[in-house]
Amino acid sequence: MSALRLASWNVESIRAHEAQVLAWVDRVAPDVLCMQETRAGQRKFPRQSWADRGYELVVHGGEGGRGGVAIASRVPFDNVTLGIAGAVAPLDEPRSIAVTANGLRIHTCYAPNGRKTGTPPHQVKLAWFALYAAWLEMDRDDDADQILLGDLNIAPTDIDVWDASRYRTRNLTSPPERAAFETLLADAALVDSIRTRMGDERIYTWWNRRSDFYETDRGWRLDHVLAAPAVDACITAVSIDRGERGRDGSADHAPIVIDLDWISN
Repeated sequence: MSALRLASWNVESIRAHEAQVLAWVDRVAPDVLCMQETRAGQRKFPRQSWADRGYELVVHGGEGGRGGVAIASRVPFDNVTLGIAGAVAPLDEPRSIAVTANGLRIHTCYAPNGRKTGTPPHQVKLAWFALYAAWLEMDRDDDADQILLGDLNIAPTDIDVWDASRYRTRNLTSPPERAAFETLLADAALVDSIRTRMGDERIYTWWNRRSDFYETDRGWRLDHVLAAPAVDACITAVSIDRGERGRDGSADHAPIVIDLDWISN
């Protein structure tokens, strides 16, 4: 059995927030960091600083300063999958990566935002969730239990948003989105590891930049750790480092850290 530290962070542009992210990595020392909304493709991702720290990078998307995901790992990995196998437009955007490390199948994703309920982007979001749930089910491997860390752009229950009555039918919290979240859990046989550890505690990972949403703790839990039951049982700690969101010029999401006592297959 060995300790393994995984982390996830929507960095809201790795080039804009590189100093903050690297300072945090130096302090927290994750073995694997899953990043979303990197906004930097293969050519523009700042690789050298990661190599200097012993991390190998996998980068997908982010060209043109939009979207993008990446995984930085100081644990050897293989079986890299970029995106959803066989996906076609408009569901083939570069929103996910999967790797296998220490007998663990690690997925990260940056789900579509959806913009507004009842619009074509919102329908695309729901279709993407259906496809991604099917992909996670297909990608299951008897030799590597799954864990998903990422920005799913859904607050799945009323306690995951600061004012449920105000937002219950809007984008990020609408009934179809919450149903899509539950379907993903069921189809991929995953559990919500933040909730299994923290119960009904109000926990947020994103605060709108408008007004004083962060200062008054008006947030949403949009970032998630979803794990196979065998992986969830090995988690010894889960934390949301909300202090990082409060730094001047910070990214608008807080990083999530999980520690596991993990026996690789």
